[in-house]
Amino acid sequence: MIASQKIYAKIINITGKQRMLSQRTALMAKLSFENGTSNYIDNTEKLLKQMKKDHEFIVSNITSKEIENIYFKTPYKIDFYVNRYFKSLEAFLLDKNKENLQKIENLSNTILPKLDHVVSSFEAESDKKIEKLMKQELFILLGTLITILLEAVLIVIPSIRYNKQKEQELKDLNSSLKKQIDEAISKSKKQDLVIAEQSKNLTMKEILNNIAHQWRQPLSIITTCTSGLRLKKDFNNLSDENLQESIDIILKNSNYLSNTIENFRAFFDESNNTYYTFSDVIEKAKALLSHRLENKNITIIEEVDDSLSYFGNETRLVQVFIHILNNCIDVLLEKEFPRYVFIEIKKKNDLIFINITDNGMGINEKVLDKVFEPYFTTKHQSIGKGIDLYNSKQIIESLFKGKITASNKEKYFNNKYYKGACFTITIPLKESN
Repeated sequence: MIASQKIYAKIINITGKQRMLSQRTALMAKLSFENGTSNYIDNTEKLLKQMKKDHEFIVSNITSKEIENIYFKTPYKIDFYVNRYFKSLEAFLLDKNKENLQKIENLSNTILPKLDHVVSSFEAESDKKIEKLMKQELFILLGTLITILLEAVLIVIPSIRYNKQKEQELKDLNSSLKKQIDEAISKSKKQDLVIAEQSKNLTMKEILNNIAHQWRQPLSIITTCTSGLRLKKDFNNLSDENLQESIDIILKNSNYLSNTIENFRAFFDESNNTYYTFSDVIEKAKALLSHRLENKNITIIEEVDDSLSYFGNETRLVQVFIHILNNCIDVLLEKEFPRYVFIEIKKKNDLIFINITDNGMGINEKVLDKVFEPYFTTKHQSIGKGIDLYNSKQIIESLFKGKITASNKEKYFNNKYYKGACFTITIPLKESN
């Protein structure tokens, strides 16, 4: 029944489209006759092919004897008139004269009310089918309700009486435990919300710092140009060439400012999951941290397959990279030797492995198992509040269904071993990936 309703919907749509195409082809034929342009002729040929295809579908899916009579018997004989219309169009395309055009227009006016009638007939049949389906559904519903009622009387009600007694005993026994669990869950949720908000605020601060850093030079250029224009105007030394050159410079730098805003706005768009590569994630994280990396002698070494992609929330994964890279930067800025961050991303079986390692000599083994705890930090409070890594753990576990760990490792690079902290993220691939 549902399948037949789909056929009805498709046929009603196609017959309605046939009405429109009959008028449109007649109009196209008239325009091609009057203007003689090949564009109108090509469009007429395309519309004719579409009408033929649609007509064949309708004739092959006649839904009732009544519809069959409308298409093949008097007084409507839609199939006869539609095919005559097709032949008239074909004749016109071969010989674009006024007589053939008149035949097209006459036949278009003839088949239009006939197509209106068949659309109404299809709609009426569809309504009858829907009414029949609703009656069947009502019958099934009544039968189901009667069955449920009998089960309730014979089986469920006695069981309910017994279970109520046992339930009350169990409720009394567990009431205090439930209260404690609810309080603990509520406290944990509130703490997670507070930490998530704090982490978001810190990320926002990081981004605002980056915007200020990136805007400084173009704003300076715009200010210099406008000041120069004013001086030249005051001394009557402003030529059209000078004006145009300054306007071009101002527009170029204004567009840069606008693009910067758009890039950062896109970072906060968490509305949809998307396909993205891990190389994109790294580049976005580096861009958002450019004000911290610039002139700091920190080299980021990437070992990533550029074709390795993932479907998920890119913004949150970028946020995790920012948190971890920020920790690496904080540690490396305290060191005088060459500073490296190694990012290695690879796929094995159905898992993605992400390793982010610095050469900052590692984390104290005594506190290594505490780095993901909320508000735990080995840094001065002015540097960090100890929530970034905790928030990263929450994102990886809850959103990506993965895990994140910290360890101390040695990395071999350029014929030398470097010791530092390594953050390993493991993410399972979804079916969509």
